[in-house]
Amino acid sequence: MTKFTQWYREIILPTGLLASMIIGAGMFALPYVFEKAGFSLGLFYLAAFAAVFAAIHLMYLRIIDSTEGKHRFVGYARIYLGDFGFWLAVLTTAIGLILVLTAYLVLGVSFMKIAAPFLSSSAALYLFWFSGVVAVVFSLKRLANFEFLVAVAMIAIIFVLFGFSLRAPSLTLSRFNPQAFFLPYGVILFSLAGRAAISSLRDYWQGRNLPEKGLRRAVVLGTVIPALVYLLFVIAVVGLSPAGITPDAIGGLNLIPPALLVLIGILGVFSLWTSYFFLGLEVKDIFIYDLRLPGFLSFLVASFIPLLLYFFGFNNFIGLVGFIGGVFLALESIMVVLMYLKLRQKPVFLYLPLILVFALGALYEIWRFF
Repeated sequence: MTKFTQWYREIILPTGLLASMIIGAGMFALPYVFEKAGFSLGLFYLAAFAAVFAAIHLMYLRIIDSTEGKHRFVGYARIYLGDFGFWLAVLTTAIGLILVLTAYLVLGVSFMKIAAPFLSSSAALYLFWFSGVVAVVFSLKRLANFEFLVAVAMIAIIFVLFGFSLRAPSLTLSRFNPQAFFLPYGVILFSLAGRAAISSLRDYWQGRNLPEKGLRRAVVLGTVIPALVYLLFVIAVVGLSPAGITPDAIGGLNLIPPALLVLIGILGVFSLWTSYFFLGLEVKDIFIYDLRLPGFLSFLVASFIPLLLYFFGFNNFIGLVGFIGGVFLALESIMVVLMYLKLRQKPVFLYLPLILVFALGALYEIWRFF
């Protein structure tokens, strides 16, 4: 085995796998909140929570490695936090994922109209939703590799956009706005959370009998690299949106060739679509295996509740992403910290500041949303 091959198997590929699983829909909310809160404040949140989530992901990896048997997040919650932890994990995960599906519908409409401008908003919504539902029905899990390729293509597009932004007439970064101090909080959490991908990374490592010492490095790099990609994306969108940044980040890109914008729309649709049906399958499985609901009823919940929420007014992309990240992913992170402390038999006060940040942030997002 050559040095490059070893480096590729132990660093590049696993880091890329985790990074591609983290980079997702939340990225498109970042330029807007950076613009509103101020670039320096957005950068502070991005750097701080990249470090926080690197620690959270390492904690969850330790929980997986130290627990006998193979479990999902709710299983670990039951082992370390009891029945209350189990039900909190089930409800938090189920409700959070349903809201994520709703957010994907909102963003899916925007990308569908960019990829196919002739579509009406209603047609774009129903087409995106129906294709996702069909995938849930047939459980198209074999498209996982396709999702990875689309994620790699999206990262390549981000670098292309960044290159275009360097040629923009002017690049003006917004100033700190104290009135929007907490605005980036939930969006940043949504964009950087990758706890669900740690199990897949561990399976990759075990399946190839790789040295254990490299796994922690892959987790840290795979968490930090998305933050760097996001930073490039924010700068690119700011430079290429002279008329102002839209909530979905794409609608204001006026300084790029139309063909490139259509390509971004197509890749965005495929990226959101693959994520949508994988999350839909996860919601369906939660209701089947954890809540013991019949399969058909679980399918109806996973398929129709997001659509109903959309029509009931849950169609503000920035608001949804902030609420999901600030409340549900914050609660999930608190649970990971508590499980880790229980595993290591350490007192809670060691991580009390971090728990308080997540708890107070969740209360703020609930107050702001409602």
